Amino acid sequence: MSTSGTGTAGRADFQPVLWTPGDWNAFFGFGTNILVNMLVLTGLLRFVLKMPDSLVFGRILPALGLMMCLSTFYYAWLAYRLAQKTGRSDVCALPSGVSVPHMFIVTFVIMLPITIKTGDPMKGWSGGPGLGVLPELYPDDRRLHRAPISGKSRRARRCLARLPVSP
Repeated sequence: MSTSGTGTAGRADFQPVLWTPGDWNAFFGFGTNILVNMLVLTGLLRFVLKMPDSLVFGRILPALGLMMCLSTFYYAWLAYRLAQKTGRSDVCALPSGVSVPHMFIVTFVIMLPITIKTGDPMKGWSGGPGLGVLPELYPDDRRLHRAPISGKSRRARRCLARLPVSP
């Protein structure tokens, strides 16, 4: 979601524009990025980790699709509220999706060694979510990783919704 118009901070009648012509570029660019990331992830899971198709297509990819849909709507809602509250016309939603570096790190550093050692791709898959606790152990970038469970979540969520649109 991006907004256009003049900045009208404090005006109660300011209504952000939900779609502008420049948003088509972001829509197709983001859509292409998501498609490529999901194809790469599918290839990694099926051919590197040798996971069964029932798990990849029956659980992982549907959950990923649901996560991306819900998180995109959530960030759009945050951006809309921020634009309404501040009257700013340069607010857009933060894109959400699969992190490519994390996808390769989790696959090759965590899941693949577990799969090779145990011979069971399901055990390798169960080790992947363990990476979710690592940001708690290391202080860098802690503000974003701890946002849902810390007292600073409101400030962190506001920061996430403040991605300005390029002119």
